[in-house]
Amino acid sequence: MADANYIFLLSLSVILLGFILKKLKIISEDNGKVIVKIIFNVTLPSLILNVLSSVVFDVTLLLLPMIPLMFSSIVLIVCYFVFRSHPKDIKSMIFMTVIGFNMGNFAYPLIESIWGEAGLRYIVFFDIGNALVIFIVIGFIASFYSEKQAIEGNETVYKTTFLRVVKSPPLIAVFIALIVNLSGLTIPLFIQDFLDILSRANMALTLLSLGIFLNFRFEKTEWKTIGKILVIRYSFGLMAGLFLFFILPFPLLYRTIVLISLILPMAMGTILFAVEYGHDEKIAGMIGNITLIISFVMMWIIILIIGVI
Repeated sequence: MADANYIFLLSLSVILLGFILKKLKIISEDNGKVIVKIIFNVTLPSLILNVLSSVVFDVTLLLLPMIPLMFSSIVLIVCYFVFRSHPKDIKSMIFMTVIGFNMGNFAYPLIESIWGEAGLRYIVFFDIGNALVIFIVIGFIASFYSEKQAIEGNETVYKTTFLRVVKSPPLIAVFIALIVNLSGLTIPLFIQDFLDILSRANMALTLLSLGIFLNFRFEKTEWKTIGKILVIRYSFGLMAGLFLFFILPFPLLYRTIVLISLILPMAMGTILFAVEYGHDEKIAGMIGNITLIISFVMMWIIILIIGVI
């Protein structure tokens, strides 16, 4: 395990560089969107293929994709009963933002820097379930509460959601890597080196993109809704994470990754769904920025505490 303080300070420096470049108008958020597309379609799938295709398969890994699915189900059930009398637009925003975690643009570079491939093998499997939550559950919620559903009809909306899932490059990379791994196939050396080069670009690009999209201009009018969302995300996430950390009979790193994963920032995909289906993208963006800061600090503290256990 690398020095956590050094890694977090280094990562924070790259994030700040992205933020400064945006403030100096050298890079704009439009440029950041291009970088995110490169991450989503090139560097992140390459990283997943590189790690997952050679990882030593363990039956305990099968639990990891189930955790975000079960966690999201419980949180949504609680939220449904607590907020069922709230207006439709507030309910939809709460349901969309209390679940789903930012793995590719936040957790992957930090986990890789601190624990290397040993940590990535766990986070990748957790992200399989997380991806299903984002692209299926959040996508369904966004479409169900959208005005587009009334205009376009259920069939069109559900077809769009299904196509988004099956065409997701990171998810495709996961299944290709699992097939290669379980079948015992060997990736040619040239392709391995090619993927390795692209994988190494992932950390720099993801941290820069976080800085580019970082925004400290928050509106005060929606703080009541945002406060509820933050309380739900972090109280449920921390309780579930600590519960699993202490009861799971698995290695310390496995349990640490589970704990960290459940307090990660809101998924970037939620903002994309908010834009596409006409929800309040401003609130979604604010929650994304706030959770980014909170999760960065919490993750740093948790790793430091666990490091001395």
